[in-house]
Amino acid sequence: MKTFAIITIALSLGTAPVVASAQTMRTGTITMVRTGWNVDAFAIVTAEPIANPAGCPSADGYLSQKEAPGYSTYYAAALTGYLAGKPAVFTVHDAQCEFGRPKLIGINLPR
Repeated sequence: MKTFAIITIALSLGTAPVVASAQTMRTGTITMVRTGWNVDAFAIVTAEPIANPAGCPSADGYLSQKEAPGYSTYYAAALTGYLAGKPAVFTVHDAQCEFGRPKLIGINLPR
């Protein structure tokens, strides 16, 4: 009986769904792309409120730094989205901040 309970628990844990990474997606229109701070980084400011699922101390934009995977792609998408002036979808990490701001982990530019 005891062995059966242990096996049942082990099987239920082994089949539990696993989330690849916690993330929040928010649609917004880019009103500003900020760079500077003496580092290779940029932040996106939107007309809509900034999502801040990680509780970052400075939720005034979505930020990515050069060391982050995807940085160059995010930057190109941010500039394209800014010039297009159309809403974009921003994906932000739910548990991490970059320089105290919500960490950008994706940008979708719908047509």
